[in-house]
Amino acid sequence: MSGFDLDRIGGRRALDNLVDVVLRAGQEALQIQNAGFDVDIKEDESPVTQADRAVEELIGAHVRKVWPSAAFLGEETGSSDGDALRFVVDPIDGTRAFMRGLDTWSVLVGLEWEKEPVVGIAFLPAAGDLFVGVIGGGAYVNGRPCRLSKVDALERSLVGHGGLEQFTASGLESLLPAMAKATFTQRGLADFANYAALLRGQMDAVIDPGVKPYDIAPAAVLIREAGGRLTDLKGERTIYGGAALASNSKLHEALVAMVGRSIED
Repeated sequence: MSGFDLDRIGGRRALDNLVDVVLRAGQEALQIQNAGFDVDIKEDESPVTQADRAVEELIGAHVRKVWPSAAFLGEETGSSDGDALRFVVDPIDGTRAFMRGLDTWSVLVGLEWEKEPVVGIAFLPAAGDLFVGVIGGGAYVNGRPCRLSKVDALERSLVGHGGLEQFTASGLESLLPAMAKATFTQRGLADFANYAALLRGQMDAVIDPGVKPYDIAPAAVLIREAGGRLTDLKGERTIYGGAALASNSKLHEALVAMVGRSIED
């Protein structure tokens, strides 16, 4: 990726300040989770809580103050136009997990430069894990480099996947039995938790149908910087394909072929 370095956003200190805001927002969401909250259902039938709104407002306020000319895309507040720098925010990735007291939900902030993901921040407050990646600068979890697995055969692979309703809503039901037959085992952690496991080498790939850019913008940076690949289901390098396929890179072409065959059948 050319044309971007941290000086574009004010250097390392500006990034560290943004990470601090994400950490603070995550702790506020955790307090809301522990104290109790109401749940509303949006027009698309997805849930939203006051934690979603509070986190997006906190992060959005920081962005507007520090980078007033930047564009912004948030799950709850929508998009606003700006310059070549865009912040992409999912305030609570995994609201359903948040609602049920699971620890797999996260706060996600991605930065795009000229429509390409260049910075990824993912904080899992209940689990206490922080992932930070910068294009050309590596990918780290809790300050240590992310390490992908070395598995290079589908029949030995552990593949994570999104919620089963994502497959049915996307018309990809046939992909589920195909995945079960082609791979060693499968686990459905859903949301960024799948990518967190991939980034630790605990999974070898992730198939994630029915996603939005704010769901996967940070993961795209982190996985690519760790040496893996994140594409759409056809293998195209994009976060705008409506679905994501991520891997340690060794399995990627085989996974794209498997997905293609299942869709054709």
